Amino acid sequence: MKKLSFFDANASVGRIGHPHLLDIPDAAGLEKEMARAGIEEALVYHLMSVHGDAPLGNSMLLKEIEGHANLIPAWIVLPHHTGEMPKPKELLALMKDKGVRAARMYPTRAMHNFSLEEWCAGDLLDALEEKRVPLMLDTEIVSWEDVHRVLTNHPELPVIMTNCTYRFNRYLYPMFEKFENLHVEMSRFMGQCCIEDVVARFGARTLVFGTNLPQYTGTAAVGRLTYADIEWKDKEAVASGNLKAILKESWR
Repeated sequence: MKKLSFFDANASVGRIGHPHLLDIPDAAGLEKEMARAGIEEALVYHLMSVHGDAPLGNSMLLKEIEGHANLIPAWIVLPHHTGEMPKPKELLALMKDKGVRAARMYPTRAMHNFSLEEWCAGDLLDALEEKRVPLMLDTEIVSWEDVHRVLTNHPELPVIMTNCTYRFNRYLYPMFEKFENLHVEMSRFMGQCCIEDVVARFGARTLVFGTNLPQYTGTAAVGRLTYADIEWKDKEAVASGNLKAILKESWR
């Protein structure tokens, strides 16, 4: 069997206030787990940015992965109104300068407590869309109504949904029919033949490979894609090609 090249869209480093056995605090530990699963590259964020202070976590991320060329930074971003982050155009310029390739948002009250509506996050979404910087949203954090509004209002913004299971297909399928800019990271896409069904209906462009390391094992996602009953070219697209194509379009 030929070997697939895997680019993980959803991995993290760092500790949180209630650590568990699967926390990976540093880049070396993450790379060890990636090597165990045969994953070459990863788009990485820092847990401090999610569960604590976003700007601090972003800076900690850059320091932690410095010198690790296969770990690509993704920042957690916030609207600028409270002064915690620069105005959108300044923030995007800073992200480009630091080599940040993707953005993530956690807007609910339990997390960073802001709205994805245009009156609050619209300027930031506009800036991300202008530069085609992919936005990653967690299905356990945002509503599908939020996702639909973002996709509708920002048709040139690549949106990658994380933590998405096959049980969301009744939401996903009508959106896949309508939005070319919607993609799903497949770490929790574990249902029987769910990968095969999505690819058959909508094509491989809808899926990007992800593990959610260290919350899940990398080998599980690698195994599901490797043995999926889809064509080899589609496996290659999901394993790394789709994410690389999305990132290639950014910072245009």
